[in-house]
Amino acid sequence: MNAANIYSSTASLCSLISQTRIREGYKVTTATEQSTEQAAKSYSYDETPYESYPFPQSHPDRLATMATLFGMTPQSIESCRVLELGCASGGNLIPMAFTLPGSTFVGIELSEKQVSEGKKNIEGIGLKNVEIKHESIMNVNKDSLGVFDYIIVHGVFSWVPDQVQDKIMEICQECLAPNGVAYISYNTYPGWHYRGMIRDMMLYHTEPLKEPAAKAQQARALLDFLSTSVPTENHAFGIMLKNELDMLRQQKDYYLLHDYLEEANIPLYFHQFAERAGKADLQYLGEADFSTMLSSNFSKEVSETLKRIANDIVRTEQYMDFVRNRTFRQTLLCRKDVVLNRNLTPESVTKLYVSSSAKPENENFDANLNQHEKFSMPDGKTFATGFPLVRAAFHHLYKIFPQCIPFEDLLQVARSSVASEKIQDANAFHQEKQALAGDLLTCYTIGLASFRTRSLPFVSEISSHPKVSDQVRHQAEHQMVVTNQLHELVPIDVFAGRLLRLADGTRDRNAILNELIELAKKGELVVQKDGKQLQDDSALREVLDNALEQRLQLLPKSAVLVS
Repeated sequence: MNAANIYSSTASLCSLISQTRIREGYKVTTATEQSTEQAAKSYSYDETPYESYPFPQSHPDRLATMATLFGMTPQSIESCRVLELGCASGGNLIPMAFTLPGSTFVGIELSEKQVSEGKKNIEGIGLKNVEIKHESIMNVNKDSLGVFDYIIVHGVFSWVPDQVQDKIMEICQECLAPNGVAYISYNTYPGWHYRGMIRDMMLYHTEPLKEPAAKAQQARALLDFLSTSVPTENHAFGIMLKNELDMLRQQKDYYLLHDYLEEANIPLYFHQFAERAGKADLQYLGEADFSTMLSSNFSKEVSETLKRIANDIVRTEQYMDFVRNRTFRQTLLCRKDVVLNRNLTPESVTKLYVSSSAKPENENFDANLNQHEKFSMPDGKTFATGFPLVRAAFHHLYKIFPQCIPFEDLLQVARSSVASEKIQDANAFHQEKQALAGDLLTCYTIGLASFRTRSLPFVSEISSHPKVSDQVRHQAEHQMVVTNQLHELVPIDVFAGRLLRLADGTRDRNAILNELIELAKKGELVVQKDGKQLQDDSALREVLDNALEQRLQLLPKSAVLVS
């Protein structure tokens, strides 16, 4: 057993899987043939299931936050209905249902194997507010399922034929509540022109093969051959091949098989997607990643040109895709008759919750500091401010992270920290409120702060009897990753898995340690020092005691502890 930290940065891990997709699999068939698919004995997603993970960007809270910022009044996520098309085994849907027990969740999935796995997980956790149905998207309608406040379609749209894409739009139009939000991810041009060439080569090379593992192996072999055969120096094609190979080497076979080697993979330009949405009486709301919507994140020259050549939001987004060579989008839609307010102001922030992991230059706040103070994010982003109120606010956000706080409460905490003499002056109060809200909105646009519509169901302090969620304990029994209360993926090792399963709220620290020692004595937990397995009681206690203390200190920031 290694005593190193069990939790890597959940933010960085989620960025690696942010484009991983879970989808309902379809061969390219006619509409008539589509109805007979469920009778097929051989189904690619039964043979090679797509690993099912949480996607924070698709969470109802993210969708509700974006809707709120643009002037909508979305349904509270604490009492909403959520539909996910192509939900695989529920890795995205089930954790949502667990953290939002007052809401209802329905998943649609064609792979019988993945539906069966999902149902086992639902039963294992004991959830009553989520259901995964073995069904084709083509059979979904309002009469059978009803109306939903949030519809999620992650990693499906580009990988199904046109008639299924049309059906997805129809479902969003028919089943979306008046103030509802639909999330659809898809491959997009111009970036996928490059990847499409790689896909075509892999399809050609692997076409004679039928066995999935052989297809994946030969696809990788072809990329290896091409990357070593084509020069990279001053050679754009060679550089592209190398970058693609570097990316695919990190992926498992299921990703390669279903993202690149399926018969259907139909990217499209954003303006084409927006046009199809418009035909279904839907309109573009925004992107799940708000920062990608801002032309101000480009250079001044690029931003000014975009404003000059694009006279509406769809054209602006399309030109930004051209500049970025974008390959993937996570687009939010709402009904066409919804009136949106795209003029974001500080007032937009005041009804939301705020969080930030930006670390202050000096962890002890000094209200008398008369200079700019720098704050740094784990991903390297930084900002500096000399305004005491804003500095105080970000000091507090860092202290309580990963918890969030209502804006109004944050304002009061910050004002108390700077001990403003004008605290009773209504005009000064308004000015300070506007300044803090404005700076938070700016930080949000560049990924330095996050907004939510509600507080989060976890605690940030270790009690005498540590307790993690039932969901985390269930996951720790079966896999090496768990989903925290922030809907993020947290990797674990064997020791962490044992600890999480024991942390059920009935044991104190000493009881957990004694159980770990017993597991080591039985050989169920291997403890080594200097390459040798430990058996002696005192040696085991010393090593496990140190390891347990390290892991327990990490739990509060991992958002897995509950009351």
